[in-house]
Amino acid sequence: VPSKSNLLAMDLEEMTVDDLKDVLRSLNLPLSGNKSELIEKIDYMARNMPESVFEYDDIKGLDPLIGWAKMTGRLFSPEAVAFGFPRFPSGVLLTGVPGCGKSMVAKAIANEWGMGFRRVQPDELVGKLIGDNEEFMRNLVTELAEEAPIVCFIDEAEKILGQTRSQGHYRVADASRDSAESILLQFMEDDNSGVFFVFTANDYNKMSPALLDRFHGRFFIDLPSSSARKDIIASMLEIRQRNPSDYDIDRLVENSDGFSGRDIRTAIDEAMKVAFFEDARALTEADLVKAFSQAIPTSEIHKEQIVLMREVVSQGKMRRANSQELEAGALVAKDGWQIAWV
Repeated sequence: VPSKSNLLAMDLEEMTVDDLKDVLRSLNLPLSGNKSELIEKIDYMARNMPESVFEYDDIKGLDPLIGWAKMTGRLFSPEAVAFGFPRFPSGVLLTGVPGCGKSMVAKAIANEWGMGFRRVQPDELVGKLIGDNEEFMRNLVTELAEEAPIVCFIDEAEKILGQTRSQGHYRVADASRDSAESILLQFMEDDNSGVFFVFTANDYNKMSPALLDRFHGRFFIDLPSSSARKDIIASMLEIRQRNPSDYDIDRLVENSDGFSGRDIRTAIDEAMKVAFFEDARALTEADLVKAFSQAIPTSEIHKEQIVLMREVVSQGKMRRANSQELEAGALVAKDGWQIAWV
């Protein structure tokens, strides 16, 4: 799949129709239309493609989620319509600890499905005046329908659409939020243009039951297992032009217990920073071990949150996205929500 920069650099007007169709074929987009229509499709994809392009192979340790995404993506094909599926899937909800790859999954889905990508920030949907929220949401869904097929990524959605009202009080802000959510719910129920929402939420309980019911999949992304951390460490070293075989990866895996993918990336970059500022010397295993030992992992920072989210999975309200069950060393709740290692 061509990168965003490569697409933007193409002189589409000078390309033949066959060349344009080759580009569209690589993007898994329809080949119908005259030359100007083909150019419009490629230009649209270039403008809406995320800056960082990820593939399924870049996602480590989330095989159940990736398997679901592969099957779900096929439902946007003409073959699925001919088979009898009456409408396209509307979205997926991803919960989990920060730094475990939720945004990467959203970008990989858009890339692998050959769709545009739009990330919606909270300030795009929350206004200061009465009626702003409803207007912003109405404009958003209208634009998405016009730009379909497209993946719309809304990070930490509970901050925008979550139920935050206090008991016994119903404020103007609550009414505005509910009204905006109603517009979104109706759109997800009725629209069949090819808009797929990827919502993330760190606090599952703040999402309304009506909104949760709209998602075709609900997944919890836990901390990476030891095998996933091994793949993540090796991949990040390769990206940084280091040969993983030069280091004891198993030792680094042991030192990264309880780390998220972001924790691992930060620790590796910290080790490289030390080596760089010491006359750009070679990065050593000792540098990495020291950086890992000094890092405060996500499992320590978000102990209570992790326990609560794992409880949601055990109750059957979420599917586990990770490839393996939790290993020894997982956090569990004991005696009135006190945290203990087992």
